[in-house]
Amino acid sequence: MGYRSFSKILLLSLVLLAWCRPANSQLISVGIKGGVLLNDPLNAGQGGSGAVGHDVRRYLVGPTGELHLPFGFSVEVDALYRPLNYTDYPTNLSPLPGNYSPLTHTGSDWQFPILAKYEFHKGFIVHPFVDGGVTYRHVSFSNVPLGNANTAGVTVGGGLTFKLLFVRLSPEFRYTHFPTDVFGSNFNYVHSKSNQADFLVGLTF
Repeated sequence: MGYRSFSKILLLSLVLLAWCRPANSQLISVGIKGGVLLNDPLNAGQGGSGAVGHDVRRYLVGPTGELHLPFGFSVEVDALYRPLNYTDYPTNLSPLPGNYSPLTHTGSDWQFPILAKYEFHKGFIVHPFVDGGVTYRHVSFSNVPLGNANTAGVTVGGGLTFKLLFVRLSPEFRYTHFPTDVFGSNFNYVHSKSNQADFLVGLTF
């Protein structure tokens, strides 16, 4: 075998290794993340003039991306969507027709966590990790002016990453504290909860 043939085979082998490298050597991973809330997102109550109820929709879902850095560190960015709704049930009603119907407000809760992540390289397939950072949040409701539609909170979490070829499967428990109520002080019977606990699973490539 000549030098040129050997060089071509070596170059081709390096290209194939770079193309077929395992998931833990990739610089960037992208995919989808979804999960469930472990607590109710809203506090709803009642008073002398009315009451509020809400259907708890516990799922979150959205795209995720991760930039892998040396020594087990990485940066993760998510865009997670969660539907919200609540219903006004008036109890002190005037006799006018039409005032007896409950009014349901539907909304959306977009959360954008930006997290620093550290992965413990304990095995070839399973890797524990911890993460923490800031979650930016935008909440909107139909025909409801919110006092603080854009807020931010502090997030911490931890879980396991299972690596198999090009696929990463990452179940995680995550806690976020939002110090600001999105509804503000003008709403008497409905408020967003400060503490949010989630169970999430990420599937990235």
